[in-house]
Amino acid sequence: MKQTSIRFNEGALKQYQKLQESVINGKISKKKPTYEQLLKSINKVLYKIKNNPNCGDLIPRKYLTKATINKYNTDKIFRIELIGYWRLLYTLVQGELKILAFILDFMDHKDYNKLLGYKKK
Repeated sequence: MKQTSIRFNEGALKQYQKLQESVINGKISKKKPTYEQLLKSINKVLYKIKNNPNCGDLIPRKYLTKATINKYNTDKIFRIELIGYWRLLYTLVQGELKILAFILDFMDHKDYNKLLGYKKK
């Protein structure tokens, strides 16, 4: 069985570190989920991905715009649900000895819908 390691892209890492700082400094979010709940949810998902890299849902290619593919430099994007309708996006890079789960982004449902071009009914 290949070992899975997790890396963040630069934007997602900055966002994650900012979230950690908000929790450490006791900042309170204006809406749900709280920063603490979101961080806990992300950490749970990272653990889940580390143990089973394919646990997320592969976003069908037809929903990925050229802008999205260019933004993340891949058309193999997995999504996994977080607390409060947030989503975490990641991709997998398979090597001979290990799998790299590359965290691309995490966002609320509104931004997720906008990114993938989903429309309200």
